[in-house]
Amino acid sequence: MVGGGPAKEPSSRQAGSPAPGPIISAWVEYKSAKGRPYWYHPGERRSVWDKPDELKTARERAMETTAWREYKSGERSYYVNKETKASTWTMPADLKAFLDTIPDEPAPAVPGRGSASPASGDASPSTPRTPTFTQTAMTVADTAGTGTAVVRPAPSQARTGTLMYTTQEEAESAFVTMLRAKGIGAHATWEQVLRDIVTEPRYKALRTLEERKATFKKYVEELQEIEAAQREEKLAELRPVVLRALQQNGGLKPYASFATFKKKLERHPVWRDFDDEPHAHTLYEAILHDVREKDAARKKSVQQHNRSALGAFFKTIEMTPMTLWQDVHRTLVESDEFRRDARLQKMPPADMLALFEEHMESVEKDAERALATREEPVRHEREVRDAFRALLQEYVDAGTLHARCTWASFYAQIRDDERLAAMAETHGSSAQVLCYDRLDQLEREFAVHRRTIQAHMRQQQVPATQPSDWDAWHAACCAADAPQSVSQLPERVQRALFDECVYQAEREAREARRRVERRLRHYADDLRYAFKHAHPPLDIHASFDDVFEQVRAMPEMQELMRMDGGLDAARGAWDKYVRRQAERRADAPEASGAHARSEYADLDDAEPERKRKDPARAEDPRAVRRRTEYDM
Repeated sequence: MVGGGPAKEPSSRQAGSPAPGPIISAWVEYKSAKGRPYWYHPGERRSVWDKPDELKTARERAMETTAWREYKSGERSYYVNKETKASTWTMPADLKAFLDTIPDEPAPAVPGRGSASPASGDASPSTPRTPTFTQTAMTVADTAGTGTAVVRPAPSQARTGTLMYTTQEEAESAFVTMLRAKGIGAHATWEQVLRDIVTEPRYKALRTLEERKATFKKYVEELQEIEAAQREEKLAELRPVVLRALQQNGGLKPYASFATFKKKLERHPVWRDFDDEPHAHTLYEAILHDVREKDAARKKSVQQHNRSALGAFFKTIEMTPMTLWQDVHRTLVESDEFRRDARLQKMPPADMLALFEEHMESVEKDAERALATREEPVRHEREVRDAFRALLQEYVDAGTLHARCTWASFYAQIRDDERLAAMAETHGSSAQVLCYDRLDQLEREFAVHRRTIQAHMRQQQVPATQPSDWDAWHAACCAADAPQSVSQLPERVQRALFDECVYQAEREAREARRRVERRLRHYADDLRYAFKHAHPPLDIHASFDDVFEQVRAMPEMQELMRMDGGLDAARGAWDKYVRRQAERRADAPEASGAHARSEYADLDDAEPERKRKDPARAEDPRAVRRRTEYDM
């Protein structure tokens, strides 16, 4: 029966039936908000969740005499044995064999109700296709209606003591029936149940251990799905009751623990409806999640209101860049808007201060724009900057400020100067920025002097590779044939240029050594690649001296022999090749299709054009700067 009124039985139900005409039932079927059906009796003014007996079909009444019960999870049916607690998504074979013996007839008329008849749609529920046993293994329902299955082997099988099945489905069905009879639960493991079922005859219904494990895993997963569906359905029923109980006890706070949740409900009858504590904990987490979302939304709404109200209040106060927060806060607390707004009173002081700082940024920008429109301050600031540039030039002439200075070292010398203090009151470029501009200019001049003096030293063939070359370097700078731009440089500048040239020479020497080492490494990698593809193959158990004559003619070996340290590099390449080959043999896969770690392409064995190159080193634009201070 669907909807709120009684329904008549279709005419197809009357075919072959001795009943003279359609019969009407007093029960009316409805559905809850969650789609669960229930039945209401208008005459008796009562409703039930379970289908009334007078509406059940012959098969439904016959199923009640067995241990099996049918339940719904959405549109899907599952079956639970009330004695063994076993459950399955498919109709058990023993239950299907028993129900097949019951004719699919409509429910009889209700006594005392002349026109009562089962509602429409009371036909036997559709059962999923399940495998049936052959004549060699028939499933017979217990005459007492318990639903247990009896497997009768054929005479030829009885002699051997082994059950034979013609199809894989029959064998799996017999194996599952054995698991159900043993009461195997949803959380059992194969190791736990093996000892109990290995002696059962139906244990050998499946031939291989892999098939038994796979069938057992499928059986357990079905039980777990059914338990999950039952748990979700029960939680959905308990949730509104739990929410009402919590509301009666003051509700649940966003920070409440499970102990608090339990304390609020353990005296309520709904607490006894939970199967176990983890069951209750699942519902607690779902309810707490909703509570926290609502609390977060409430806090966000309050925060938006407070920001809007406080921002509007700040605009009513005349502020300058020198306005203090303590003065604004006192004005805010004494205002009528603050006293009338309860939410604004609970606003954290840190949030108020952050909003005040945002407002002050706009106030400062307005003040800067107003200040820029005045000519007198602009002229004064220009005079202050000019005075500070004169201060920088004085220290340059005295040799205190040079290309290798830093702002920190220079600031320590001028911190008490009035011209620096005057710069702190100006807008635009700061004293530090002007100092950096002067240092950049000194660095460019230093670079020009370095190129000129290096050209002169190359012409005179005077090296500058180590500190002991200073005397010869200084003498060449002061020689009569030296350019005037070199000989007239102060000695401190010449010393700084000499240190810079020594630093560059050391850096170039390091780069040259790195290039040689990189070439050796690349040639050694090429030699290892040649070892791998040598014909005939090299004996990895031999030493380098034993295979030297065999690999001596290799082009890669010849390249290494022409370089300093090439023999040691070749010996190292052989040791690395032997170690890699030994690792590959140790990692060789035992089963086909598996891959060992060493089977993947190795970077050292790649072609030369595919090898990784060292990343290009960008030239430091301020490479002229040394990392030491000079006494100039």
